[in-house]
Amino acid sequence: MFRVWDISLMICFSVSLMFVGVEGISELPPPRNLTFKWETPFTLNLTWEKPKDLDPDCKVNYTVDVRHSQDCPVKAKPDMQRDKNSQIRRVQNTTCKLNISNENGLCISVTVNPENCENKDHSPSLDISIPPPTVMLVKNRSYEYSHNRLKCTWSPIDVVQDLGFYYWSPQKDTVIKCNDMKIGECVIHDTLLKDITTSMFYLFNGTYQGKPVNNTFMDERPAQYVKLNKPQLTIQRDGQNLHFQTNISDLDEFGPQCYKYNYTYSMCDKIAPGKVIEDSKYEVDYDSDCMYRARVQIIFSDKCGAGKSDLSDEVEYGENRDPNLPALLAVIIIPLIVSCCLIVSLVLLRRHKDIIFPKIPEPTLIFKDMLINNIRIPENPRSPTDGRLYVPIEEIVESKISLEPEIPLVPITTNARHKQV
Repeated sequence: MFRVWDISLMICFSVSLMFVGVEGISELPPPRNLTFKWETPFTLNLTWEKPKDLDPDCKVNYTVDVRHSQDCPVKAKPDMQRDKNSQIRRVQNTTCKLNISNENGLCISVTVNPENCENKDHSPSLDISIPPPTVMLVKNRSYEYSHNRLKCTWSPIDVVQDLGFYYWSPQKDTVIKCNDMKIGECVIHDTLLKDITTSMFYLFNGTYQGKPVNNTFMDERPAQYVKLNKPQLTIQRDGQNLHFQTNISDLDEFGPQCYKYNYTYSMCDKIAPGKVIEDSKYEVDYDSDCMYRARVQIIFSDKCGAGKSDLSDEVEYGENRDPNLPALLAVIIIPLIVSCCLIVSLVLLRRHKDIIFPKIPEPTLIFKDMLINNIRIPENPRSPTDGRLYVPIEEIVESKISLEPEIPLVPITTNARHKQV
């Protein structure tokens, strides 16, 4: 019984200590006087002051949360999950400099975090809101990067005569104007574009209704917009295999690990499953009774960025054949050939029957003459020849044959001339 009582006392004591500890934790005071200043169109400088009545022995740091939205939350929690439109910095001082754009407005929150403070939790956030530009000069922005050239296109919302387009170079830490500019398009020429690992910032400025307007935008680095040239595909046969070969002569800007090849083909008009590989050569089994149609597309690997090429022109190899065609042709052609040969033989036999089958005398007259008309007994009855002998009828042949000279015909016209003479 005493043991149960002791355990109960220990549990009550532990629970009381837990509640006392919780009640002793308090929030730090928030920062003061949060202000901002645009040093450049893309550089935002934030400053604030330390919390009031902060214990000198309490060491703190600050969390800066910048969201691409004008709607600020009531309370920003430093440990909450952030989305892709939010930037978070942890700083020790009361100032922070950010490279950011103001397309949809900004909500900035600063929170005080304890580093070495007993029974202290982070402070409520101090928020400030920055409105977006009143006028948007462009829309529908798109990019294509290839071989140190970044092609930027957009659709103007309204006519701005002095529209300018700029970009920020992180390597040079400066804003550079794009000079190769047309209506709704500008091409940036810079050998450092492919080495940029951070986001790109762009600036459009101009005069709209008599007022200067600046629009800043932030987009992904150029390697995320790679546009590859249209490839060429060749097909070669090697025994019982077909080799698909992609021309890679212009894939020299990035390493070979940055390219993938998407092969699509059909055989006998049946589409085969596509194949994405890291080799420019692809091998399939060959069927001589099928026609192969193949295309290839080069994909920029997500290891290096993003992008792809257009599909290559379709290449054909072989022809479709019916595997039962030889047997079918044999069934049709062989009887046809036999019939033709038989018809030709009958025609030739009929035309040349006198040569092939000569006329033979009728045998009845010979036998009749042998048996009845011309049988005689031999003169010598003792002759070893037994029986009667057959004496054939002598054929009567004309012994005297005379030839009469042919009288030449005299033309009538000649006789008429002689008479006239």
